[in-house]
Amino acid sequence: MRRTDREVTDIQQIKAILTDAEVIHLGLRTPDYPYVVPTNYGYEFDNENHLTLYLHGAPVGYKRELIGKDGRVGFAIETDGHVLYPKDTAHHTPSFKYQSVMGTGKAELIEDVNEKRHALQQIVQHEIGHEWADLPDSALSHVGVIKIIVNNYTAKANPGDAQLYDEK
Repeated sequence: MRRTDREVTDIQQIKAILTDAEVIHLGLRTPDYPYVVPTNYGYEFDNENHLTLYLHGAPVGYKRELIGKDGRVGFAIETDGHVLYPKDTAHHTPSFKYQSVMGTGKAELIEDVNEKRHALQQIVQHEIGHEWADLPDSALSHVGVIKIIVNNYTAKANPGDAQLYDEK
């Protein structure tokens, strides 16, 4: 990482970024060019802070087709993104405020009903703040669920400097 001064290593801060963000940009492999798709997500950490991401969508489609062929993926999740305007334009240029988590992993298509239910509960927990009580089996049969076992991730943040920049 070039800007180590912006690297985020505190796991609680990384979890806060993942909690605050709402969209993951998932990069998939095609024969010619990367295919990037934005979607919502859920996540969880195990006791050793290994990250697992969950996505949902249609039970068929291009995203699932690509994962079926090659599950190696990249992702980017960000929040708080906006331009910072310098107070002193003679000595400073605009900057950008953000927090992000980026990484790679192995995507799997989930078919098991219990694993699907667990994944959807993680997504709902992240998106609306609580589990979906009594999630019916019928809801599980009409959705495609993807699990990403993350093998590497980094986090960065530029909080801006209130003495140098205005947020407009």
